[in-house]
Amino acid sequence: MRGAIGALLLSAVLGAAPAAGGRVIAVAPVGDVPAEAVSRLVPVLRRTLAAEVVIGPALPLPASSYDAGRRQYRSTALLDALARARRPGWDRLLGVADVDLFVPELNFVFGEADPDRGVAVFSLHRLRAEGAGPAGDELFARRAATEAVHELGHSYGLGHCRDPHCVMWFSNTLAESDRKGTSFCAAHAAELQRLMGYLR
Repeated sequence: MRGAIGALLLSAVLGAAPAAGGRVIAVAPVGDVPAEAVSRLVPVLRRTLAAEVVIGPALPLPASSYDAGRRQYRSTALLDALARARRPGWDRLLGVADVDLFVPELNFVFGEADPDRGVAVFSLHRLRAEGAGPAGDELFARRAATEAVHELGHSYGLGHCRDPHCVMWFSNTLAESDRKGTSFCAAHAAELQRLMGYLR
């Protein structure tokens, strides 16, 4: 119910569809990423953030991001590459990777964002559902959308939420990510509207 209220509030304050000349969010693959996984994010982000969403050119994985000792990729290095690639007309640039990401103080991260530079990244690597078939594919797509919205929320300055059903809840596990979905709670929907209005 809280998620539904947040979605309705966000739709009311931002509008059901992006206005002409409004904000543009670009989504770009970083490294080898399934094209369908990127394209399926577009309608969800368009609907959730009331912005035009475009697919940007692919970026290579920065060689400097790989840590051989951990066999993981440093997410901050991917943010650096995205910041260099971000175009003036893009309000935000979201990178989609398919490698295991980390920051030094944690075992792994699903993603990371930098509100000062207007970029965010998340990875598909840990989001795949066990088992094959349409149900697994749908769950994988829903998890990707959840992490995409979460990191974009951070890119606009949103912090984590205490409501486990809000998309801004900090997920330690896939079960937590599955529980929260892509909806903002009412408080974070209002805060996002304020931040997006301030940043115009």
